[in-house]
This record gives sequence, structure tokens and C-alpha cells, in this order.
Amino acid sequence: MTKIRRSIIDIFLVCKREFHLASRDMGVVLFFLALPIAYPILYALIYNREYVRDVAVVVVDDCRSQSSREYARRLDASQYTQIAGYAANMQEARRAMAQKDCYAIVHFPEDFEEHIGRGETAHLPIYCDMSLLLRYKSILMAQTDVTADMNADIQADVMQLAAMQGLSAGSGGIIPTVKSTQVAMGNTSMGLASALLPGILVLILQQSLVLGICMLAAGSRERARRNGGTDPMAIPTTATRSMIGKALCYTIIYIVPTIYILRFVPMFFSFPQNGHALDIMIFMIPFLLSTIFMGMVIQRFIHERETVFLLFVFTSILFLFLSGLSWPRYAMSPLWTAVGSCFPSTWAITGYVAMKSNGALLWQVTKPYAMLWLLTAAYFVIARLLNRKAGHAAA
Repeated sequence: MTKIRRSIIDIFLVCKREFHLASRDMGVVLFFLALPIAYPILYALIYNREYVRDVAVVVVDDCRSQSSREYARRLDASQYTQIAGYAANMQEARRAMAQKDCYAIVHFPEDFEEHIGRGETAHLPIYCDMSLLLRYKSILMAQTDVTADMNADIQADVMQLAAMQGLSAGSGGIIPTVKSTQVAMGNTSMGLASALLPGILVLILQQSLVLGICMLAAGSRERARRNGGTDPMAIPTTATRSMIGKALCYTIIYIVPTIYILRFVPMFFSFPQNGHALDIMIFMIPFLLSTIFMGMVIQRFIHERETVFLLFVFTSILFLFLSGLSWPRYAMSPLWTAVGSCFPSTWAITGYVAMKSNGALLWQVTKPYAMLWLLTAAYFVIARLLNRKAGHAAA
């Protein structure tokens, strides 16, 4: 009973010490509080328009027909594109694209309306500047919408003409058509911010937490070097008690930032909010713990406070790419899929996006949830081995 009481007291003392150190270190305060508060707002404001509008397009109309003019008119009326002008030929249009006066060229061939009049497929080449995929997406969506609308109008005219001639569907004069309707699931606005920001919010939590932990450890080592190898702020206890006390401190600190980032920031910017708040918070518990213990592993290799900023620059892009936000994980090689599985953010993003955007319940994201608990245990064991000496653990 005395041993249990001693353990509880040591854990409490370590937790209290970490609170004291974190609150007095401006670098740690920056990572633990300022970064989680400011970064989500900054990112959300940058991507607030969701998608690119009014992409400049130049038209080369060699057909000069009613159909080509109607197509160009509808393209200009689309929210995604606008007609910046007409070019006499392709050479003039290419010069306009090279000068960034436009980002796409729509070329109507001479036989464009002729093919439509004969009921044949009319080909409409569109040349796009691929320097920014978001512009290409807007151009493609505008072209798809306008083409679908014009096809529907042409089919309606053909069917009306056939009806006037006394033809029926049974006699083969009218071909039944099927109209498809696009229904967006989760990300109903189909915007970039609603697709990327939920995952980036999780990355912000992980990065700020790991960097703050590493800065605290680097500060401890600096104090030890100034005091003959011993940190005067250290609590003499075992590695396990020290790790649990630190983890308790960091978890308590991050309750408010986690609620703010994952609950209120999406609310402020109208991101998808389909998940249950309680399920999401339960899901984030192993994420915070696994991130804390991962930070305790990484901190063993950080000896200077300045090194933390290099760690931030190096790991941010790595975690982003491996999370599956920029490229789907199923399309990665087995090596990079395995590497990405070693980081809590990968599984937290998978589960959080499924819950927040698509309304999944906790029992429907059991694999990411279980993997986060597995990473928690794995990183705890690794951190315990790296901090096996009581002196190191308390430092």
C-alpha cells in the first residue's frame, strides 16, 4: 500500500513540475497554446474560398456557329470559368496562355456544329495549364457541366422532333436516356478546405504536442549541463512514474486545444460536422497518448532547444504526405504504407475524417482506434527502454 501511495505521490509531483516548467517556458507556451489557437484559423482563412472561381479561358472559334457561341456563353456563365477573350487562331491563344492572360484554351473545330446536326459525337479540344491542379479542376468541372447541359438540350430537341414525326419508343425512333445526378457525401461543398483542413487540424495537434515535449526535454538537458550533469528541477523517481506523470500533465493541457481545434474551428468555418462529439473525443484519447509517448521517444535525440525548430520543418511535410491527405494510402508502395502506419496522425486522420465528414460512429472506425492504442503501447515501451534509468527519466 505504501508503494502504491509513493507511486501516486511521485506521479503527482512530476505532473506538477511539468505544469510549472511548461507555464514558465515561452517556447513551450508558444507550441502548446499559441500554435494550436492560431494555426487552424490561419489555414482555414487561406483556404476559405474552398475552390478556384472564374478561371480565365480564351476561345478559338473556327466554327462560328450558334452551337459554339452557346457553348462559350454557358462556359462564361459558369462559376468556375470566365471567357477572357477570343483569339483568331491557336498561335495567338498560346501566346495569351504563355503570358498568363488565360489558363485554358477552348478550340471549336470547323465541323463542330456539323457533327451535332448529324447526331454524331462532336469533339471539343480544351488545352489546360497544369501548373496548378485546382485551376484544372475548375476548368474540368465547368466543361463537364456545360457539356452535360448541352447534351440534355440536344436530346430533348431530338425527342421532341421524333414525337412530332409520330415516332414512339417501341418503334425504335426514340432511345430512352438515363440522367445521372451527382450527390456529394460528407464534403457537400466539394471544396478543398473541407477536404484537407480536417486532416491538417489533427496534424497541428500532433506537431504542437511533440514539439512542446521536445522543447521541455531540451531545456532539461541545458539545465543539467549548467549544473554538473543534474537537472535541479528533476524529481527523483522511476522512469515509469515520470513518464505517466508527464503524460498526465500533457493530456490535461491538451483537453482544451483538442476541443477547440476539432469541435469549434470546423464550426466557425462551416466544415463538415457529421460526427458525434463524444465519439470523437473518445477516439482522440489514444491519439493524444500515442503522440505524447512518441514525443518522449523523439526527445531522447533532441539536445538543443533550437533543434526543435528543425524537427518541425522536417517532420511536418513528412507526416502530411504519409497521412494520405495528398495521395491515397492504398496507392502508396508497401514500404511507405508501413512507415505511415507508425505515426499516430495517420490513423487519427483516417478515423477523424470518417467521423467528422461522413458521420461514422466509433464502432465503425475500430481499426484506426485499435491501431492508436497499439501505437500507444509500442511507444510507451520504447520510451521506457530509452529512459530506463531513473535519472534520465526525471531529466
